[in-house]
Amino acid sequence: MTDHGERRRSQRVDARLRMQLYLDREGTDGAATEFETINLSTTGVYFRSDHYIAPMTKLALGLELTVPGAEGGTHDLALVQCQGLVVRTLPEDETAKVNDFEVAVFFTWIEPDGQRILDEHIALVAGES
Repeated sequence: MTDHGERRRSQRVDARLRMQLYLDREGTDGAATEFETINLSTTGVYFRSDHYIAPMTKLALGLELTVPGAEGGTHDLALVQCQGLVVRTLPEDETAKVNDFEVAVFFTWIEPDGQRILDEHIALVAGES
């Protein structure tokens, strides 16, 4: 019997994080636009956008992550640069009369040490550290 339930292979946590998105849009000259994430995993990010981003669009992202501080003190912030590919946008129709789209991105590259920082952040949010 095939399980048609959850297909994710990595833990996903709810996370309202600041995210910078570098996307060439008319009038932006490739400048970063700031968004807020909905949730995050070690393999991707889900966020809200005020405009439609087509599936298969390549993105450059900067994620502001909270990580454990030195010697168990306060938490630190780390900006992790990564690249990804849009795998889903809801609503699926670009002409939908809405100003709120949900965009799922699969990471295709994360800067050196970025994966470790991402793992630490997810463990922190999930209460594992």
